[in-house]
Amino acid sequence: AYALMTGSRRGPAFDSLFAVGNPLVGEADRKSFAALYRDAKLGPLPDAEREVREVGQLYARAVVLSGAEATESRTKSAAKKASVIHFATHALFDDAHPMSSRLALARDEAGADDGWLEAREIMNLDVDADLVVLSACETARGAIGGGEGVVGMAWSFFVAGARSTISTQWKVGTDSTAILMIDFHRTLHRSAATVPLRKARSLRDAQLRVLRDPRYRHPFHWAAFVILGDAS
Repeated sequence: AYALMTGSRRGPAFDSLFAVGNPLVGEADRKSFAALYRDAKLGPLPDAEREVREVGQLYARAVVLSGAEATESRTKSAAKKASVIHFATHALFDDAHPMSSRLALARDEAGADDGWLEAREIMNLDVDADLVVLSACETARGAIGGGEGVVGMAWSFFVAGARSTISTQWKVGTDSTAILMIDFHRTLHRSAATVPLRKARSLRDAQLRVLRDPRYRHPFHWAAFVILGDAS
């Protein structure tokens, strides 16, 4: 299925970025969400906002949204135009209904969207991205589907048109994740376009540098991130 979805795609460009970090989730939405999903906390993520701001500086063309600007409707529109998409926000994996797994965004004032970008909605985005980075908790998880593998959030981006995703296998820390992700994008831009497995090597090199920091030596801080799809 992946080969059919991406077979006619161009080579990696990494020339334009759309990034979302630390969207504003209102108090009412936080409370109703916590009522549905026990212990789901959706507090501010200042490290995530710093993450996308610094990553945005590495790209010649970048749209970076945070706070109240990072609405679901703006995300759906802007994501279609970028070669690299980066989400640094809260994510919720729904074990019972993987296609209801979601990314937290800001609610639209007009009420057109509810601020939750669900996996079933992601499938219909029609993106043209070489890489989607899901810098949030448990974004690589999902149900095992025959012939499809893990069906969930990352899978939905493949259906939408992405060539590869970087996603997480468990809940991750905000400070170490910001350091890792900024380093990854910086390394990706430094590496030559002809380097084999460019995305995979950039992620590995960034993880090794985080590993060498005594504060983040434990695998919890760096090993959750995996690349799926085309690693070049």
